[in-house]
Amino acid sequence: MPRGAMHRCTVMHDDGPQARLDHLTQWLDELRPVSLGWARQSLQIDTKSDGSPVTQADRAIEATLRHLIRIHHPTDAILGEEHGDEEGSSGFRWIIDPIDGTASFIRGIPLWGTLVGLEQHTDRGEPIVVAGVADYPALDERIEAPSRDTAWWTRSHERQRCRVAAPRSLHDATICTTGTEYFRRAGRMELWSRLGAASGSLRGWSDCSALLLLCTGRIDAVVEPVMHPWDIGPFAAILPACGAAWGSLDGRTTHRGGSLVAATTTELLSQINPQ
Repeated sequence: MPRGAMHRCTVMHDDGPQARLDHLTQWLDELRPVSLGWARQSLQIDTKSDGSPVTQADRAIEATLRHLIRIHHPTDAILGEEHGDEEGSSGFRWIIDPIDGTASFIRGIPLWGTLVGLEQHTDRGEPIVVAGVADYPALDERIEAPSRDTAWWTRSHERQRCRVAAPRSLHDATICTTGTEYFRRAGRMELWSRLGAASGSLRGWSDCSALLLLCTGRIDAVVEPVMHPWDIGPFAAILPACGAAWGSLDGRTTHRGGSLVAATTTELLSQINPQ
């Protein structure tokens, strides 16, 4: 990350979500060549306690984002996949997954991205994600929600509104998920079997790219039985903003993690995951 890039934004302490999103999109622009450079290198691969891979690229990208947040929004809290939780006093918290899809990243498969959600504490109870960005450097695509009402899709510098596809029933729907091992780990193999039999098509090797495809109208649903807060982060704002229905396999709508089911309509969501 060029040193100068870290100081181009004005330091602001009491601004709102839009100013933070403006900073974030600039930072992600500057990080794109950095992450793509890492992707072309031979990286040391470590295994975390949950069995997932991590590289120096994951750690370095998250460390850079944390550094920028501390400079420009020093009272904000931060939760990241690689470096844990930092408390703050502003009422805002950044939720960071520096490379979602590390297994793809280390194999030269372009289905990975940097995910950042902005959570805000309110007087209504549980904090909500008010904005978020999912950036896909190797695909040259980005989806972002400056609020839970509007989402944008940028592909090769062309920008348009982010909308889900027209409704389809389950037997016509294309559903994406990452892999059977997550269904096995969650004790949900019967769900995998049912979706394979009942849907039009069940596809895999997805990670965060599946939600990109859903939010831009290219598939109909995503089912992920194992999810962490940083996996869901920005999508808690992007999904409702692009018209998707979403929740967890136990019927809750939360970005706190556990699982995720998202679809073009509430009807399709209920067909996938009857409660």
